Amino acid sequence: MIRSMTGYGAAERTTEEVRIAIEIRTVNNRSLKISQRTPEGLGAAEAVIDRVVRERLTRGTVYVSLFVEPVGAAARAPINREVLAAYWKDLARLRKELGGGDDPPALEALLALPGVVGDEAVVLTGIKNLEAIVRETAREALDRLDAMREAEGRAAAKDLAANLEEMARRVAAVRRRAGTVIQEYRDRLRERAQALLEGVEIAADDATLAREVAFFAERSDINEELARLESHLEQMRDLLGASEPVGRRLEFLSQEMFREANTIGAKANDVEIAREVLPIKVAVDRLREQAQNIE
Repeated sequence: MIRSMTGYGAAERTTEEVRIAIEIRTVNNRSLKISQRTPEGLGAAEAVIDRVVRERLTRGTVYVSLFVEPVGAAARAPINREVLAAYWKDLARLRKELGGGDDPPALEALLALPGVVGDEAVVLTGIKNLEAIVRETAREALDRLDAMREAEGRAAAKDLAANLEEMARRVAAVRRRAGTVIQEYRDRLRERAQALLEGVEIAADDATLAREVAFFAERSDINEELARLESHLEQMRDLLGASEPVGRRLEFLSQEMFREANTIGAKANDVEIAREVLPIKVAVDRLREQAQNIE
């Protein structure tokens, strides 16, 4: 199924210890690029999200925002008992040395000293099963992202199919016209030669005319280009129903189709064919733009 590269998905999970929310937004890119915004100290969670995204997506720029909020008892910043005890002993010893008596220092005053109370990163890394919760939340957000991308992909596939049908009609018209171009050129050449030689006792040389017509036929032969263009059209139709990502192949085929259309227009030497080639090129350009937004 064709999927767009643009989309949005979000998911949220809450346990006794934490509330996790993940937002994923994607835009066009020829390759896969992941940009994450996560709380400080959660490098392990970043690695989890990166793996999950790469399992599901192959193209596009992916913006991921991770929000982690401890709840309940887990929101309490831990006290580093060893650091607190060391401060307490140091201050008690200093009080004695300075003659301040044996009264112990107040513990409340020590809480503001560096390292006694853990920061937010310490709180987050102490939450149980945090990586597993992040993984499942990311997968749920990706499910919703995929749903949007598939909906846009269905619309794109419908538009692509309409473009392909229009091109096929134009290409068929070019093929029909190509069969008469040489005969018309032969007739015009003969009429021109007869007009030029009218009143002169010289007859048009059939052999010379035949060589000129043969040269024109070889120079303006577009059968190979038409065959390749028709083959590319058929391949594109097949890709519209493929289950794997097809964006890169659609881009490649659209480039090849544009090249064939250019060659046909240059070689045909016919006004009617030129009129058909122009809308073919316009349709191919639309296909190329659409392919750039398909995974």
